Amino acid sequence: MDGFMRHQLEGVSVDIQIVPVEPSGYAARFRVSGEPGDEANWPVVHVARGPFATEQQAEEAAKSAALEHILEQGGGAT
Repeated sequence: MDGFMRHQLEGVSVDIQIVPVEPSGYAARFRVSGEPGDEANWPVVHVARGPFATEQQAEEAAKSAALEHILEQGGGAT
């Protein structure tokens, strides 16, 4: 893997990466598998609003942002 953690949200694969930010805290970004606009080996990456005090807060924010994105796109398992 490339630093992203795989999650399943609404039946969709979502990869989340937590990164430290300066001067302190964490940011999170996510990518949704098979999203329109993806190119081979270059998936679209989204950033969750932050920064966050802990890695866990950043991960939870990325999950929430990814779920919101999936639902806005009409995605998810049916």
